[in-house]
Amino acid sequence: MRMFKHVLVALDFSGPAMELFSSISDLKKLGLEELLLVHVVRVELGAQDGISPVQLKFLDKVKKKKTELEKEGLQVNIEVPVGAAPEEIKKLAIERKADLILIGSIGESSRVRELFLGSTVADVIRVAPVPVLIEKYKTEKKQASRIPIFKDKLAQVLLPTDFSSSAEHVYNEMLNFADKLHKVVLLHVIDKGDTAEKIRKVEQEAREHLGEWEKRFAEKGIETEILIKTGPPGQQIISSSGDSTLIALSRRGRGRLAGLLIGSTADQVIRRGSLPVLLFGKK
Repeated sequence: MRMFKHVLVALDFSGPAMELFSSISDLKKLGLEELLLVHVVRVELGAQDGISPVQLKFLDKVKKKKTELEKEGLQVNIEVPVGAAPEEIKKLAIERKADLILIGSIGESSRVRELFLGSTVADVIRVAPVPVLIEKYKTEKKQASRIPIFKDKLAQVLLPTDFSSSAEHVYNEMLNFADKLHKVVLLHVIDKGDTAEKIRKVEQEAREHLGEWEKRFAEKGIETEILIKTGPPGQQIISSSGDSTLIALSRRGRGRLAGLLIGSTADQVIRRGSLPVLLFGKK
């Protein structure tokens, strides 16, 4: 069974960054034992000015949080490398054998959020050697609060699939968390089809395939629901989120290219959706 025992937390010094620590309760349910807190100092700042007063103040908060978490029985380490954030995070994830990278993004629809994601967060996702959990936040009265994955101790997960091997890998991964799940929504979006007859044929094939997965999840005691939608995949995934608390999908679907591509379905869901996203690469 996959468990996320060793988690790398990517921290900038923005307001929502400290809210990532609110994820600890969810991560414990997924097997958390050790945290690596990483704040990357941009290479140009490290070479010229050192760490800024704002960053030093932020790191003081992180150190205090480290002490608190250690009292809870977690092993916690802090790294402050100098360089490009995506590459330093990738390097540390490999060196420290992280099972998961945790990173945050604003969780409500806005052009500002989309532009923010287009920089560091998207770059980290693109090069990540392990699964990435992209946390989301809602803002109320200028305060950012994290959107929780687990409600009443169990999660409802939306599982989109295009029936690629990468998507099948995600389904297999989620079977490993069966005892943590209340319900899974198995979703396929039909984005092609010249005629209504063609769409009906594809829908029937999709329903049969999803039915096989429905049985596998049901055997684990998980409530399941099958959804088949027609339209742009990214939009349909977001509109189908309903009462789900997490979307789990592959960074790539069909095709040979690796990594998350701008404009891909996963990219759209992460940018425009309001739910946390657990993103897997293909084994």
